[in-house]
Amino acid sequence: MIQKSVRLTVLLLLSLLFATAVFAQPPTDGNTPATDPDRVEQSEEQSTPGDENIFEVIYKGGVTMIGLGLISTIIVAFALERFFYMRRQKIDTRGFFEELSRDLEGPGLAQVRKRLDESDLLIARVLTQGLRHADDGERMEKMIESTAAVEIGKMERGLNLLANLGNLAPLLGFFGTVIGMRASFLEFVVNVAPTARDLAGGVEEALITTAAGLLVAIPTFLVYNLFVYFIDNFAMEVERSTALLRQHADSAVRSRSRAKTEK
Repeated sequence: MIQKSVRLTVLLLLSLLFATAVFAQPPTDGNTPATDPDRVEQSEEQSTPGDENIFEVIYKGGVTMIGLGLISTIIVAFALERFFYMRRQKIDTRGFFEELSRDLEGPGLAQVRKRLDESDLLIARVLTQGLRHADDGERMEKMIESTAAVEIGKMERGLNLLANLGNLAPLLGFFGTVIGMRASFLEFVVNVAPTARDLAGGVEEALITTAAGLLVAIPTFLVYNLFVYFIDNFAMEVERSTALLRQHADSAVRSRSRAKTEK
């Protein structure tokens, strides 16, 4: 959706530049419109873009900037809430699978249980639920999967809202683009021969709102995919660890069955 919005933005900007170039062309009938002294004086007093601060730019963006400001505030607040939630849950799994493999190859399940009990990682808490049924590999696997599904659901809570707000931001920016272009076209109603300065206000509003919408959407897209990456990585490590524990549990069951048969 965001990629489609970016393509639409490029098309709108090209159309905007073309329309501005057309409006800026001099009359073709050879008659030069009279120059308004007041407009000449205003043009001489025009401030350069370097003199503007961020608040002046936001003000020139019009009422659309209010909506974009509200959306960006919600996005920042929600992203911080998700970040601190995942940080508290300790979803980092780096090196966990390697340590689990070494414990199973050496001391066995006793050492694994001890390590999981001492660990404060989320994946350790998930696997602990399954190890309560280590004598039944299938039941252990289902227990781990159900526990992991609950935890993953908690981590994914509200991520759809983050994605939707990121998609909404450029659309709202396009709405501001339409408003700005309409303001430029209305200059032809107010003035018989509007100057480039008369049209510049609406064009500037259109460009500011378009840029603001993309400025909100692009970081949101990156943050959303970062959260998805962390969650997918956690799910993958749970699957790898579960498969390893299931293999070890099944081997232990077969060994006990073989020992009973030999007796």
